[in-house]
Amino acid sequence: MKSPYSNTRVKRLLNGLYTWAIHLQHALFDLVPSFLRTWLWGLFLGRCGRAVLIDHKVYFKYPWLIEIGDDVSVNRGAEFYPGLVAKARIRVGSRVRIAPNVRIHAAGHDPDHPELAETASDISIGDGAWLGAACLLLPGVHIGEDAVVAAGAVVASDVPAGAIVAGIPARVIKMRKAMT
Repeated sequence: MKSPYSNTRVKRLLNGLYTWAIHLQHALFDLVPSFLRTWLWGLFLGRCGRAVLIDHKVYFKYPWLIEIGDDVSVNRGAEFYPGLVAKARIRVGSRVRIAPNVRIHAAGHDPDHPELAETASDISIGDGAWLGAACLLLPGVHIGEDAVVAAGAVVASDVPAGAIVAGIPARVIKMRKAMT
């Protein structure tokens, strides 16, 4: 028997309804103070640790596939896109700082598939990492503990612990002095 989800029109309709609902949720959550917003998101996230700050205009596509450790700050405009079909998760360690407009994409599309099927891989961000403003993390990357991703960097491969990476694609430019 053919699944109703294989029908492109049905998929688009369901995605449209979900997108409308999640945008409504985001709009409502942005109206409340940060302590209440973080608590509300904690109800939907796969995990939300202690002493987390979630600023206004943070976007979580499928929040139940996102885990956030303790003492994490997520600044304005950050966006999280885990993979729904492949159940690709985004895991953020503890003591992580996520600057404004960071984008974390655990999912993408296969350009060789006729329907551009979803491809996805987990993303993990180690304890003590700092993601600079407007950087982009692509599917499957691991950011090591205490690593720094410079503003505007595009991370397409793993970042070693204690490394500072910059550029497009991101490359190690040096190791953190405090970590050597």
